[in-house]
Formats: sequence, C-alpha cells, structure tokens
Amino acid sequence: MPMNKYQGLSFDEFVKFLRYYHHDEIGEDESLFDLYSDAIEILNIHQTTYENMPYAPLEHARLILHLLFDYNYRLQELTVSQRKTQLEDDHFRATLVNTVVDKYGSLSLFKYEEGRYVTPYSMEISTINVYVNFILLKIKDFRTSDREMLLFVELLRQAFQMCRTITELLVSGFEKEALSAWRSLHELEATLKLLHEEPLIHAYERHILYHAAFNKLVAPEEGDLIFAEMKENLKALGLKSKDTRRFIEYGWIRFHKDFSLETYKFNFRDGVESLSGLTMARETYQIASEVAHSSPLLLFTNRPYFLRLSLRSLYDSFTTIETFFADVYGKYTPPTEAAVYHQIRAQYLHDIALVKSRLQ
Repeated sequence: MPMNKYQGLSFDEFVKFLRYYHHDEIGEDESLFDLYSDAIEILNIHQTTYENMPYAPLEHARLILHLLFDYNYRLQELTVSQRKTQLEDDHFRATLVNTVVDKYGSLSLFKYEEGRYVTPYSMEISTINVYVNFILLKIKDFRTSDREMLLFVELLRQAFQMCRTITELLVSGFEKEALSAWRSLHELEATLKLLHEEPLIHAYERHILYHAAFNKLVAPEEGDLIFAEMKENLKALGLKSKDTRRFIEYGWIRFHKDFSLETYKFNFRDGVESLSGLTMARETYQIASEVAHSSPLLLFTNRPYFLRLSLRSLYDSFTTIETFFADVYGKYTPPTEAAVYHQIRAQYLHDIALVKSRLQ
C-alpha cells in the first residue's frame, strides 16, 4: 500500500456534501456513503497497481459529484426502497462504482489530451477565468427593480459566460472553434457598448418582442398587433418586406444619436459595429466568420496562430465588457460593497494588463 493512502471523509462530513449538493433523500445517506467508501478503496488499489502514478490529493467534492450524478441518473425511476434493492446486485454495484472511479480519473491522471498548448493553469487562462468567475458571482447576487437594467445585466452575464466558453475551448485544444465563439462575443460586445452609451435598451427590448412575434412565440392576437407596428416602422424608414429580418435584428440602432440611413445600415458590420467604434476588430471578425462557415482557411493556418489570435481577441473584448459591468455595479450597490469590489478589481486588472501586453 502506498505511503500516501487516500482517506475518506467521515460519515457526517460526507452528509454535509450531500445536503450542499441538494441531495435531500436522507434515507439514502448510508447507501451513498458505502459506495463512496468503495470508490476510495478502488482508488487506493489503482495507486498501488500503477507504480509510476504520482500521488495527488483526493478531490472529495468531484468524486462525490460523479457518484451523485451517476447514482441518480441510473436509478431515477426507482423508489428509495427499490434503489437499495438494486444496490444488492453485485454486478450493478461494481459497474456503478468502477464507472465513477473511471470518470473521476479521466479528468486527472488518465486524461487523454490532443496536444494542448494551454492548460487551466496557464496564466493566459487562469487570469481571465478567476476574474470572470468573480464577476459572475456578483451578477448572480445583483438586485434592482429597474427591469431594463436587469436586461442589460443579463446580456453582460451572457457575455462573461461566452468568455468562459472560449477558455474552455482553448484548454481543450479547439483554437479555431474558440475564435468562432469569439465572433459571437464581439457581436455582443458591440451591442453592449451601444446600450451602455445611449438610452437604447427600451428599443432593444422592443425588438426582442418583434423577434418573438416573427417566430410565433407570442399569442396570435398580440402577434398581429406587433406585426402591424413593424409594418408602420418599415414604411416610415422606406424599407420593404424583404428587409423585415434585418430590421427586427438591428432596427433598434435607429435611435442612436449618430444614426442615419445615409451612413449606416441595419446589419452588424455597417451598423452595430460601426456605430460602436469597434471596427479595429473587423479583420479578426472576418477571419472568425470564415472559420465559422468552414472556409478553406481552416486547412492552411496553424493552431498556434489561432491560439494567439483567439486569446488576444478575447482579452480585448473582455476588457471592454468589464468596464460596463464595473460602472453598473458601482451605481447599483452600496458604497462600501462597491469599494471592496473596485479594490479587488484593481488587483485582477493588473494581471489582465500583464497578459494583454504579452499577447500584442
């Protein structure tokens, strides 16, 4: 047996995890604890069998989560009594425990990797991930009675979640897919910039309703009224029926103080992006569009190129979007709480700036 033998949690500690992860069926606590103990014993056997395997501290939370999800999924249609009976089947029990151990190990020592250039521990990844996680926790607790502000914050939440999606893709070795995901982030970045700078959120919300009506997601009577309103707007702008889709998606920008039909169009490139002043990313956006549409470019560009381009674009967009959240958070939270946030923010932004400087 290895010197560093894995030790399980006590029964009471284990039950605290079950309650924390919302497994409230108390009658199953002992059965689950027995399965958890079996899993730890198998991990100890692995540690002995594979002599070259380095010892790594046991991540109890991850092991318990694998166990809970597999247990509940396999036995979801059974009563507690039926579940206990099922666990008396040695084959079923062994299959469950061994599968849980395999899933636990597959994300650590036995993980298959396809030549990754970055890992979750790379500073380019961990730096942005820790700050995005911090912001998402703040957004989760954000409270206001201003409905339009809640919509804006929801858009911010989606933007930060996209940031996490991009880092996950990069860590998994999917650099081109990460750039394609950044394309969507850039579109949201430009939209947020316009909504933050001008009182356009009401118009934006109205066009969300237009979109819902167009896709028959509202009651027919209400949909008819919305379509009548849209037709009036199209006529006033000199647009035809064939312009309905682009008007629904981009028509809200007509309320921007600098908008004119002579200068801008109801699309992303010549509308939202141009009005937002984020045209410096246009060349990268074009490359990302070719990737998204399976252009032959995919065959002639190497992975390190896409990695650097994706990271640089991600950090540029994140820096823009982060300022919007910082501004909103400072206005809608108590001064003492906002002060603490901005103090922590300064610390994170220092490292963000360091990484950005090395991606130029």
